[in-house]
Amino acid sequence: MAKAKKTQVSDDLFAEIKEESTVKKATKKVEPKVEQKVETKEEPKEEPKKVVRKVAPTSKFTDKDLIPCKSVTSGGLSFIGHSGNKYRWGNYGIIEYVEYGDLKREAQSANPTNFLFYPRFIVVDSDFVEEFPKLEEFYSKFYTNEGDFEKILNLPEEQMKEAIDKLPKGCKECLKGIVSTKIHEGTLDSVKKIKALDDIFATSMLLMLANN
Repeated sequence: MAKAKKTQVSDDLFAEIKEESTVKKATKKVEPKVEQKVETKEEPKEEPKKVVRKVAPTSKFTDKDLIPCKSVTSGGLSFIGHSGNKYRWGNYGIIEYVEYGDLKREAQSANPTNFLFYPRFIVVDSDFVEEFPKLEEFYSKFYTNEGDFEKILNLPEEQMKEAIDKLPKGCKECLKGIVSTKIHEGTLDSVKKIKALDDIFATSMLLMLANN
């Protein structure tokens, strides 16, 4: 009988402990889990660089084609092309024909004192000039629609001064020679205009008029 009673007490004690444990678990505050998001910065992707290839314009000419060129140099003018060809102009205003291949080398040259950019002669073929934008831009600064910068001398004085200021060095030297020839021939006899030209060129051409 004593043994059975002991067992009953043990069972009751176990039940109380279990019940207390269950209550504690029920009342235990469960903290919600917070998910932490890790932000990753994406490196900007570099786009591959586009390679722009310049395509040379197709020329209307072959190397042996002859292009008309007008001398803007007082007196005789000689030019030896890259091909070895020799060209000669007898005087200012004379037109001679130069092979396209030789002209092309001059037009592509970076030398500012070469025959095309000084200039000593000008190309009077519009198709050739349009083929070389650098040459076309250069001509636009002094090359009149008639293709003759000598017409500057017919402008009123102030306009004449402005136009001459814009001329490249070679054209200024040539124009100086043309003025001298015109005074000597008697085709330029305006004292006022010659005096203005003397001021521009730092010359004494007015004395030539007095001696004629």
